[in-house]
Amino acid sequence: MKKVKFKLQNIIFYYDEKLDRHWWLFNRESHFFYDEMNSNYCLAPGTGTDFFTYFNSFSVAKWKKFANVGDIYLNLRCQGKFKIMMFGHFRQGNEIAKEEYHKIEFDLKKMTDITIKIPDESVAEIIGWGIEVAPDTPPVAITHYDKNGKEINEEIPCFCIESGYWSTIVDENKINPVRIAIAVTTFRKEQFIIRNMDVLERELFYSDEPAREHIRMNVVDNGRTLDPELYNSEYIRIFPNENVGGSGGFTRGILEAARMDWKPTHVLLMDDDVRIMPESLIRTYTLLSLIKPEYKDRYVSGGMLFMESDKMNIQHEDVGYVHADGSYGPNKPVMAMHIWSNVFINDELRSTEYAKDSYAGWWYCCIPMYTINKENGLPIPVFIRGDDVEFSLANKAKFITLNGICIWHLGFANKFTGSLELYQVHRNSLILQSMSGLCKDKDFVKRIDGFFNKELARLSYQNCELLLDSIEDYCKGPNILRDPAFGERCMKEHGAKNEKMVNCEREFPTVSVDWENIYSKEEKQLTPFKLWLYKKTYNGQRWLPHIWLKKGKINDEGYYLPNTAAIAYDWFDDPAKQYKAEQILAVNPYDHTAYLRVRDKKRFKKLLSRHRRVLRYYQKNKTRLEDEYFAVGSELKGEKFWLHYLHMDEENSDEKEDISREYKLTKMELTKNV
Repeated sequence: MKKVKFKLQNIIFYYDEKLDRHWWLFNRESHFFYDEMNSNYCLAPGTGTDFFTYFNSFSVAKWKKFANVGDIYLNLRCQGKFKIMMFGHFRQGNEIAKEEYHKIEFDLKKMTDITIKIPDESVAEIIGWGIEVAPDTPPVAITHYDKNGKEINEEIPCFCIESGYWSTIVDENKINPVRIAIAVTTFRKEQFIIRNMDVLERELFYSDEPAREHIRMNVVDNGRTLDPELYNSEYIRIFPNENVGGSGGFTRGILEAARMDWKPTHVLLMDDDVRIMPESLIRTYTLLSLIKPEYKDRYVSGGMLFMESDKMNIQHEDVGYVHADGSYGPNKPVMAMHIWSNVFINDELRSTEYAKDSYAGWWYCCIPMYTINKENGLPIPVFIRGDDVEFSLANKAKFITLNGICIWHLGFANKFTGSLELYQVHRNSLILQSMSGLCKDKDFVKRIDGFFNKELARLSYQNCELLLDSIEDYCKGPNILRDPAFGERCMKEHGAKNEKMVNCEREFPTVSVDWENIYSKEEKQLTPFKLWLYKKTYNGQRWLPHIWLKKGKINDEGYYLPNTAAIAYDWFDDPAKQYKAEQILAVNPYDHTAYLRVRDKKRFKKLLSRHRRVLRYYQKNKTRLEDEYFAVGSELKGEKFWLHYLHMDEENSDEKEDISREYKLTKMELTKNV
């Protein structure tokens, strides 16, 4: 039986300028400087650095539990006089304990490959390592450039490292055949998807990484703005598609993966508006290559970190779950991943114990192809939001996460959109509950009702309309989902009901906004009686006369300025902020935009009346609707339905030609506009 050396994950010393702001994701203490001519990373004499980090530590307990690995080795190619110390952390009661191993000294006169084994006696769950550069380390020839771009050649005493990786020795017959088809759905987000294609081509597909022959990329272009002739290659294929949302686009990606002559073993569903580092794909490939048979059905769920430059070290979620109140959120707390203790907490074995009704988000979710039931187990046709939740829950998915398998995604706070968060999410929650028989212990309508009461007290009549629309459209029954054009039409109709945000300083110069504390509770909270009064009267819109409100003031020009409360425009709620306000300014602190909500008792009464009518109809028809959705669930999640819905069946060749003509017209129009 032949044994081979198998690389598990690369050591990353630097990625790009944007991530260099958060270089403690790679190493901490001393920062490397770069020898551009020789492509080496260097440290000055007497300094040191620590690699117990999000990208460069090694989660040995996870690898040994889920994968066929033997002894684990740290492999480095380096030069200089230095010490390497390896150490690890493990859970001891409620504390995180540390164990240290012997330091190993080196005095390397030239670039040399060294290998260090994790000690057999180690009990650590996650292993780190560090470098101590000797004060008398000899000089090395370095080439760099000054601020004027002039090349400078000199000899500088320093430690230099060229590359590094973690590896194992494994029986050759235990290496699984793995072929990963990435399925990305995009809709007119060319700046993201083109960058990601370029990065993968440059840093993976045309590199010397072994994983490159095991990964392909299919881009489902719902906006039809990418020219297949320009981007199609041995590794990438573009599929012009109708705008059928994320659920339709990802289903197309799954079905196209199943059709490939390349015969992928896995399909990796990934958002278009993300920032991806190829190392995440490499680690996904190596993990799956050695996965044990008892875990081969696991989904690899990538972490989602914030893309905003000041928060790229913050992980928001890797595996989410449906909470008891019907809300959605991460299993783990939001964590700053440059902190060593969070590196451990995020990847210790007990972090693999997920809550009931857990799911993997499709910003990065790698699914074994053999687990996908095309007969009646494909995604539900809900256009966008909730399809990934339903898919994980319906397929009883289990998950693996790993430090360093991740993407960066724009934060949710500055992406709040009422038509998505208040209409699409809630309508689809009701659909997945009925159609697939999931989350029966969750009362989604009670949650919608709670949001309605909250938004009505915040004078957000637009948001209240969207919440009622979510129930009303669910009550129309499952046949609305059969029309491929319904999703896009629905998004436009409900998108028109979103509050139209405008520049705050320009449009509302007289309103004082404390931008720094928009998401902070008022120091003086409402008394129990005032809070009861606030809720019962919907902040003075019912029963109480106008005189109850706090009055504004007359400015120097003689104009009356109403008492205006400034609050967060999204989910954040603090009744003390808007109590008795004549009007409310809902602000987005990320781009300093705002929407002015003005009291309208007439509209308030209409909404209350509609609210009673919609809930009465829902309760009366609840059982019938659940039965109708459940009866067609298998059909609407089946391959036959989706092939027709996506115009992939051979019988609709005329429609395919129409799509092709429309794509060409769109390209001509775009070119003309440019």
